[in-house]
Amino acid sequence: MKRNNPKIRNLRITHRYLKFVVLNYLIKPFTNLTLRLTLMMGMINTAGIFSGARVVSGQQTLDLKSPGGNEAFGGDSKGSVSIVPKEHTVNIVANMSTPPKERKVFEGWLVDTGGSHYKLSVGEFSKNGALDFTSTMVNPYTYKQFLVTEEPFEEPDPNAASVIAGAVLVSPPGQ
Repeated sequence: MKRNNPKIRNLRITHRYLKFVVLNYLIKPFTNLTLRLTLMMGMINTAGIFSGARVVSGQQTLDLKSPGGNEAFGGDSKGSVSIVPKEHTVNIVANMSTPPKERKVFEGWLVDTGGSHYKLSVGEFSKNGALDFTSTMVNPYTYKQFLVTEEPFEEPDPNAASVIAGAVLVSPPGQ
């Protein structure tokens, strides 16, 4: 028969004490029982979220808008982009709401607007207007914009054509 490890038992008791007694003490000024229970459950749930899951830093979903207006991309909505950095891996999922012109394709780009102005192609959108890009990047935080260009079909020129939509990243991805 196995005996319970006293250190684990003490840890469990300490955890229960912190979870209920300390939280109850912190919210003692609230006399309404319903309010106290709601606050206690909220604190426990918040603590569980941060202790049981890894927080993804910099995840963002943005509207892709045409150039114009008072902002760099303040025009009409053309689609959306979701950028999810996790450690040194970045996943980009973009969707355009309208198809490209005949004999044209959409291409996605990450742009370093604050330094070198380098444009990194993240690939061609599929025929249904979707792009799914995943890559390992040493410095994903250097990119501050996501652009969509409309390129001639099977064009050999590696440079970006005219921008039809884009988004300024809220915070550089991965930072």
